[in-house]
Amino acid sequence: MSLQNDLTTGNIRTQILKFAFPLIISNFFQALYNAVDMFFVGRYTGTIGLSAVSVCGPIMNIMIMTISGLSIGVAIVIAKYVGNKHIEDVKKSANSAIALYLVLSLIVSFFGYLFTPYILKLVNTPVQAFSAATDYLHVIFIGIIFMFGYNLISAFQRGFGDSKSSMYFVITAGLFNIILDYIFVALLNKGAFGAALATVMSQAISLIMGIVYFRMKKHVITFHPKEIRIYKNHLIRLLTAGLPAAGQQLLLNVSLLTLSGIANSFGLVYSAVYGIGIKIDSFAVLPSDAINMSLVSFVSQNIGGGKPDRATKALKEAIKLGICISVVIAAIILLFSYQIVSIFNSDHEVIGATIDYLKIAAISYIIYAVIHPFIGFIRGSGNAIQTLINVVFSQYLIRIPVAIICTNFFGFSGVPMAVIAGPTFSLLMYGYFIISGRWKKSHDYQEMIIYNDNNKAGNSNEIDLK
Repeated sequence: MSLQNDLTTGNIRTQILKFAFPLIISNFFQALYNAVDMFFVGRYTGTIGLSAVSVCGPIMNIMIMTISGLSIGVAIVIAKYVGNKHIEDVKKSANSAIALYLVLSLIVSFFGYLFTPYILKLVNTPVQAFSAATDYLHVIFIGIIFMFGYNLISAFQRGFGDSKSSMYFVITAGLFNIILDYIFVALLNKGAFGAALATVMSQAISLIMGIVYFRMKKHVITFHPKEIRIYKNHLIRLLTAGLPAAGQQLLLNVSLLTLSGIANSFGLVYSAVYGIGIKIDSFAVLPSDAINMSLVSFVSQNIGGGKPDRATKALKEAIKLGICISVVIAAIILLFSYQIVSIFNSDHEVIGATIDYLKIAAISYIIYAVIHPFIGFIRGSGNAIQTLINVVFSQYLIRIPVAIICTNFFGFSGVPMAVIAGPTFSLLMYGYFIISGRWKKSHDYQEMIIYNDNNKAGNSNEIDLK
């Protein structure tokens, strides 16, 4: 498997498909962690255990998506230097990122474990499920370094245009998660605690596989302890590119957690309904999210290589592809909603209410098919701050107020209404920003163009990164 894939040449549609498909598979298996936990706990411990894992899902998503947002910044910076073929900058950026992630994982692990009870109270966790949810989160926080580590390795590989390697790692880990869930939950009856233990152990496997792979292939990124250190200028670049995306993901998932709190306030049944509903939602938007991630690397490499027109053509192809896939997914989920929902729970009241949720929420899948390519293009072109601005308006001025107002009038049905309202507003904001050409005016974009122009005079800095 190649460690570098040049995205600045070749057929655009083919390259997007080749890059996005492994990401779809990777995202599917990564999302499968909590879903598999929900399945086994729901089947073998009932609605209380299911509610516990469901409540923890959005909390885990805050950590996963926030660190994934920071990883987007890592992928952008690496891709830019790969496009310019500056190997020393690749090394220094990678080692700075490793050091940063080690520090962050220790901080999140300590404070997350300490404040778990307060977090669960904040989201209105049902009393019956509180103890099991506490056990689940404690284990997750203890093993958070493995989650962070895998996301970092995946970011490195995306920056090099390689989306296949991490796919194999996460597939292997996902299969181990299923086996371990069966052992800990079904056979040993460890409930939510066992499910969390299975998740952490599986993520540890994916991280170890990634590090071993890099070392065996003698990659320019070695993970050698003696090389891991923070280079100030490169750390600043990583944070400049990654913090807006991390902030966007953090604020987005806090918004989702707020919706979870609103759903939990309707009782144990609707707590489970919302948990199942957003889990199905998360699977439904995996393809468009993979397209988003592929565009980040695609656009970064092409702008870094002085080909912005190729980047805009990629955006159009990505939107077409995303819409086609999302229409099919929405149709499948609506046609087979009973069968899909019953995988997670056999309670007829939970199944019926979740189907009603999906009838409304499925509209958002089509909207995300356009939004996610927009986000990938905006981040890859050096405009990540726009995603942070957008989430403040779409989530905190639109989605949450709509949820509060609509639930007062329509009960729990107001929750899926809010699910649609947020992305609809985002679509309008992102569309205007791109169509108006404002994306070309950012400091980061101009810097990348100037940087490339200054290096066109000669090829003395070009180094094979394979």
